Amino acid sequence: MTIHRHEPTPSRVIEGIREGLPTTRLDKMAQALAVERSVLIGILGISERTVQRKSRSAVRLSPAASDRLSRMDRILSLATDVFGAKEKAAEWLKRSNRALGNQQPIQLLDTDAGTQCVERELRQIQHGFVY
Repeated sequence: MTIHRHEPTPSRVIEGIREGLPTTRLDKMAQALAVERSVLIGILGISERTVQRKSRSAVRLSPAASDRLSRMDRILSLATDVFGAKEKAAEWLKRSNRALGNQQPIQLLDTDAGTQCVERELRQIQHGFVY
């Protein structure tokens, strides 16, 4: 018997974000990107103390923080597709990028506009438009 893992539907993703993602997702993302959790906490716009409190009481992240974390996950998935390995994707996200104003792509994921710039750059790389 083969078990198929299905991608969540957009409506389930939206529902999960609105309910708030568990704080454990933050730790998993930090591990996937090989960065300190504090880097991601800054991008999410929350404090370490807030995360600690929510972790202890099993309270979920706010919808706003969950949305940012979900965007990070989406961009990491796209970068993994583009570069062929999660490790290469994580390195690209942490390296200054001239096309992005010499900023690290990961640092732009705190806003939707920044995320769109990172996604656009990844799509250009994916389609061979490297300059």
